[in-house]
Amino acid sequence: MVAIDDFSTDKSYALLSQFSQKDSRIKVYRNLKTGIVNGLNQGISLAKSDFIARMDADDIMLPHRLSEQMQVMHARADLGLISSLVKHIPSGNHDTRGYKSYVKWTNEIKSSNEISVSRFIESPFAHPSVIFRKELIHMYGGYRSGDFPEDYELWLRFLKNNVKMEKVEKVLLEWRDRKNRLSRTDARYKLRAFQRIKAEYFQYWIKDNITLPLPIHAWGAGKMARRQIQYLKEFGINVMCSYEVDVQKIKLSNDHYKIHHYKDLPHPGTCFLVVLIGQQKIRQQINHFLKERGYKIVKDYIFLA
Repeated sequence: MVAIDDFSTDKSYALLSQFSQKDSRIKVYRNLKTGIVNGLNQGISLAKSDFIARMDADDIMLPHRLSEQMQVMHARADLGLISSLVKHIPSGNHDTRGYKSYVKWTNEIKSSNEISVSRFIESPFAHPSVIFRKELIHMYGGYRSGDFPEDYELWLRFLKNNVKMEKVEKVLLEWRDRKNRLSRTDARYKLRAFQRIKAEYFQYWIKDNITLPLPIHAWGAGKMARRQIQYLKEFGINVMCSYEVDVQKIKLSNDHYKIHHYKDLPHPGTCFLVVLIGQQKIRQQINHFLKERGYKIVKDYIFLA
């Protein structure tokens, strides 16, 4: 095991050193630079295994996590990454409803097809729940620094290169939701950062999956949807018009940009639809409506929430 001390201010390094003296398999290093990305890449470079198991200091892996995941990886040469279901553990008095909802969603995304189709909704994995083949880093690069969530960017890059990913359908990690966790406090994990990295990788996805020069339409015309449309435009994807339920938003339509009622959605095959709605319950309703209209996921539409 490689443990990277990322400039801790408590007794973490001394405690890790004590463990390493008792068990020679534990190797302890200090982060040579600063930040989680440098620590992650340093740990990967030092690891001698063909597999990288990600783990954070304050979460809890169940005793059989590694054995269950590695059993799958050894049996499935086609898999590049394996994750698991996770249990949400609130820590502190802050509002944890958002993360609880996210954990519920990610626990429903299990198969390789579900992960692939859902890639632009949210990061499909709890970072400390994954094991991936080290060769993927040599093939596609390691964690990258930037104004984006480093783990989600890596998953999108793997998926862009058709890396197959699945989950063990068991809870193998207890994921602690602290008030000061980076995903709550760092700008790289804010909504804008997620929206922009989604737009960046969506430009590759649409070139690989949509063969006809179909016009791009959107479902959603609220503030977040409009911002996502602007990010898409940055990467050369021009949304021609939007569809909405809210009459007040439809009234914002003008000569330059049209907002139509959702029941005016054209027949499938005449456009490709990106659904820019974030709320899970509403996404489910939209999914049901589109399927009734004959739309097929991936072929005619995708969620980019």
